[in-house]
Amino acid sequence: MSSTHPVRVLLLQDLTTSNNWGGVQTITQTLQLALQEQGFEVTALPWHQTKFVKLLYVARRSDVLVASHNFGPTYCGVALKTLARKPLVTWVHGPLLEVLQMSKASWWKRWWLRHVYGYIDQFVCVSQNTEDSLIGFLSGSRAQTNDSNNRGNSSSTSSGKTPRTVVIPNGLTPLTGNTESFVSDVSTTSSTNLSIGYIGRLSQEKRPHLLLEILRALPDDAHLCIVGDGVLRPELEDAGKDLMANGRLKFLGHQVSNRNLYTPYQVTLLTSLYEGCPMTALESLACGVPCVALPIPAMRELFAQEAPYLLAHDETPQALAIAVLNLMRTPKVQVQQDMARIVSEHSFGKFACDWESILLDLFRTTKRKS
Repeated sequence: MSSTHPVRVLLLQDLTTSNNWGGVQTITQTLQLALQEQGFEVTALPWHQTKFVKLLYVARRSDVLVASHNFGPTYCGVALKTLARKPLVTWVHGPLLEVLQMSKASWWKRWWLRHVYGYIDQFVCVSQNTEDSLIGFLSGSRAQTNDSNNRGNSSSTSSGKTPRTVVIPNGLTPLTGNTESFVSDVSTTSSTNLSIGYIGRLSQEKRPHLLLEILRALPDDAHLCIVGDGVLRPELEDAGKDLMANGRLKFLGHQVSNRNLYTPYQVTLLTSLYEGCPMTALESLACGVPCVALPIPAMRELFAQEAPYLLAHDETPQALAIAVLNLMRTPKVQVQQDMARIVSEHSFGKFACDWESILLDLFRTTKRKS
């Protein structure tokens, strides 16, 4: 790092109840570790639980502000940027148009977001689909998919400013991202007693009710463990009473996030309505467990080129069940090699270098202007 002192980063975390377990929290911790290993001096503070006076004090002593989420941390980051006069990066995890539609956001909130986003110096999106959705929101319409020549282009906002966007896919921590560790661990087989896992929140956008339909569409010797919790759990437990009674369905609640979260299963499932760059899918592959998903844009972006058989043909539970059975008949060596390529594209080192480049460019640009 070519500055007289380490570049100082204030990382505004979102530690609200809904975000303290799951992919966003995992990747935020990964970013903190990545920046520290690249020589940045990182101060990570929960924006909602930290007194604003302290946040402002740290912001004034920092070189760059990073909002770890595009809502609460970004609102706080804009206030700190205005007062401390430091550049602000907002990290966008999910497709914004879909998120706002799911939450039935009012026209006022959409207007407010466009206004706030006019103050942001740099957007970092976790996938091309996320960037397309963000640009569509900023321009007031759904953006068409950009080709590789258009990635990172500026997009106008209602305030007339042109914040830049760039795509940096999520990376895996060294503990889960060792591509050499799982080559001999993949379990694809045509035998009976198929063990399936689901790891994630039990909330509306994850569509966990599809899990029961998928399980019913699979042979009777297939069984499913649901790891995670959420507002829909009581409803799911009630709907799956028969499956629980015959031992095909178990609810395990929150579990410690490590390799043991995935390795008990032959395959994991992803049924979300939308995603950004899902850590549960990447971590599953890194632990040697194939993840079969519905063909939403983010999952097509992740799997279509290297392992299209991990995608269902359509977004029905029956199609996902068929994809699971087809996976069990896919040669083990092929699955190993395909997963290794996907995981290698999301290495910790690449993730760290990409973020280092963005923050150093922003820091140097700001310094030249001052």
